[in-house]
Amino acid sequence: MSNTIKYYDAQQWLRETQPKRAKLPAVLVAIFVTLFTSAVAGLLVGLCFLATFWYWAIGIVCISLPYILMDRVQVRLYHGYIKGKPFWTLITYAFSSTDYRPCYVPWWYWRWYYW
Repeated sequence: MSNTIKYYDAQQWLRETQPKRAKLPAVLVAIFVTLFTSAVAGLLVGLCFLATFWYWAIGIVCISLPYILMDRVQVRLYHGYIKGKPFWTLITYAFSSTDYRPCYVPWWYWRWYYW
């Protein structure tokens, strides 16, 4: 047995021990869940107005999708899937976490309001 101390890289060990998933399925999950939640929102509103179902469904989908994209839900879905989160934890993380959420400083709101 040697008395030399081996170099111990904790960051590399942590990266190796954490479960990693492939990037292509992560991209597919991010795209599918984002589009699916937007479609479900449109369909739920459309069910309340059966006579004009498709107008409401398509209208709500067109309104909700940009808000989901601006909140960067797809980015949190991608990173959560890569990190190996279980499905329910992944969904709650994507829609309720503040990670990767755009941050606007107060002067941006002032500029948007007055300009």
